[in-house]
Amino acid sequence: MKRNLNYIIAVLLVAIATIILLYSKIPYFWLWIMLALALAGVHVFWAEKEERASIPENKYISEKERAPVSTLTEVILLSENDEKLTSWDIYGKNGLVIGRDIGENQVDINLDQTTYASMIDIEHAVLNFSGNDWYVEDISVKNGVSIQKTDGKKYKLAYGKPCKLERGDIVCVALTRLQVI
Repeated sequence: MKRNLNYIIAVLLVAIATIILLYSKIPYFWLWIMLALALAGVHVFWAEKEERASIPENKYISEKERAPVSTLTEVILLSENDEKLTSWDIYGKNGLVIGRDIGENQVDINLDQTTYASMIDIEHAVLNFSGNDWYVEDISVKNGVSIQKTDGKKYKLAYGKPCKLERGDIVCVALTRLQVI
């Protein structure tokens, strides 16, 4: 769509400049303006052509592939056997609510269908992106949130106190496990 629009703009600018130059008797000042418009049209055309040439054909580069290596891009729901059950994309987002969607509310990471859903509050935890890092914060009043770091150590979060997440950390929402990668 963008490419077609750029072509149309380029062709229209060149056509308008050509028509005005050929069929009007206007002062030379305006001729320079029309020439500038024509050159702008040609520039738009060539810029689009170069942009297309820089992207390999039939190769879609997703946002996750462009993300820096240290950036967390996904939250994965893990089974008790560490198998991936489902995942949520977090790249480019600022914050997500983890909980159970019961129709009255809207959560970003819905754990309503998990084995331990009865232990998860409607709004149990939040993930926030700040200063190029992701943080998890416990907003549950009953079952809490804990973090298992990649070194195997496990920490229980204090209510309302954010904890920085790193690649591979496992966030335990009640007894449900979410890994951030």
